[in-house]
Amino acid sequence: MNLQEKEQMVGELVGKFQAAELAVLVNYQGCTCEQLTALRKKLKPVGGRFAVVKNKLARRALEGTPGSSLKDLFAGPTGVVWSSEDPVAPAKIIKDFAKDNEKFSVKAGILGEDVLDAKQVESLANLPSREELLAKLLATINAPATRLLQTINAPGTQLARVLEAWRGELEKKQ
Repeated sequence: MNLQEKEQMVGELVGKFQAAELAVLVNYQGCTCEQLTALRKKLKPVGGRFAVVKNKLARRALEGTPGSSLKDLFAGPTGVVWSSEDPVAPAKIIKDFAKDNEKFSVKAGILGEDVLDAKQVESLANLPSREELLAKLLATINAPATRLLQTINAPGTQLARVLEAWRGELEKKQ
């Protein structure tokens, strides 16, 4: 790889790290090509991408960024999972993949401007997804309106129950 190609690759990596909401550094040593392809396929629908990076070029790409403290982790076989969308979904996929593949492990991550260690990436994976949080928020917003409607309908419902009970009593007497 000549100097121009290396500069181009560093520029691409800088763009990927800047555009990513989440970037997770992983050790994939011992994983087969098929396993990594399966990981890529799982990440794609949630907006994640996995790539094996050259350590020296990745270190250069992180210079002057919040992730510059991770430069020392670019040693040995290192892959990066990027996500520019929901950071929780790729973290869940990485966690599940690591459970199924003993040789695959998380080194660290970058969430926005924050640097995460492996345990923090796992904690991120344990959070509810964006859709779950939106559903809970919607339920919380709808709760007062639902209770108000029940309160408004309560007298009519009670009257209907009383009339039904009274009708039942009248039918028993006949």
